[in-house]
Amino acid sequence: MYLELFSFIYGILSNIIDYIYDSQLFLEYKLWYESLFIILTLFFFLHNKYISFFGSGLFVFGGIAGILFAPHAVDALIWKICIFISFPIFIYHLFNIKLLINSITNKDITQFIFNVMPIIVFSLLLALLEDYLVPEEYSNKKLYDKILQFIVLISFLYFLNYSSISFFNDLTDINKLILNTFTLAWFGNIVSGIFILSQLTHLFEKGNI
Repeated sequence: MYLELFSFIYGILSNIIDYIYDSQLFLEYKLWYESLFIILTLFFFLHNKYISFFGSGLFVFGGIAGILFAPHAVDALIWKICIFISFPIFIYHLFNIKLLINSITNKDITQFIFNVMPIIVFSLLLALLEDYLVPEEYSNKKLYDKILQFIVLISFLYFLNYSSISFFNDLTDINKLILNTFTLAWFGNIVSGIFILSQLTHLFEKGNI
């Protein structure tokens, strides 16, 4: 359970760091937020081999995709550091892929390829599309977009953990852990984004910023 909690906190930190770089907010706590984010990144990479393989791969391929299609999203030093850290971790897993495969079942592998990865890839594509369609940082449109994401994510988490639908109910523990970790990090990012953005939008409308 603590892994899921750390994922939620990780998502909150990622959003705060975005505001630090994009909007020059929370600058007095910049070093603390970044240090904690890197510590949690290393924790995920070193604590659980399955999350480590998935997380490092996500940073590697997500980082490459970001550089190619949304360079502004990964131009901050903190993201470059995390992408740089992820490369040797991911390469280590590739060199030891047989050990990883031997520790899981064929069902784990099949579900990861045909159930988990399509969800992850589709989610990342939606994130890129959202960034293209709603580029502005402060607006009611951006706030409504995040509220919509909140509803979608909380619904997905409910189905993932409590639904009797076979697609979710039949997921192995490893694949459910991966999806929960990914979704809760995104959920933390959105929850903190709604709170911060609602306050900033209110201040903009009142002309206090």
